Amino acid sequence: MRRLWRGLTGAIKRLLDIPVGFERKEKLLETLYHRQMPPRLDINWLALILGPFWYFLVGMWVHGSILLSIVFLSGGLLAPFVWIYAGLKANEDLLDYWIARKSVY
Repeated sequence: MRRLWRGLTGAIKRLLDIPVGFERKEKLLETLYHRQMPPRLDINWLALILGPFWYFLVGMWVHGSILLSIVFLSGGLLAPFVWIYAGLKANEDLLDYWIARKSVY
C-alpha cells in the first residue's frame, strides 16, 4: 500500500510539477529527535557540585525530589552516589526532559 502511494504521489509531482503532501519546517526542538545523542556519562560540573538541587534549578522537579528523597531515606549514606549520578547523567536527563515537554503524548 505504501509503495503504491509513493508511486502515485511521485507521478503527480512529475506530471503537474506541484508539491504533494506536507512540507515540514525546521524547528529547534523538533530537530532534537534527529540529533545525535550526547555522549553517555558526560560530566556536568555544575550538577556535580549542586547535586539534586541542579534539577530544581532547571525545572526538573520530579528528578530532584526523587534524588533528594533517596538521600534523606538513606540517612545521608547514599549522598555521594546521588551527587555523582547527578553530575554524570544531568545532560542526558535534560535532553530527555526537553523532548518530553514537546511530545504530543
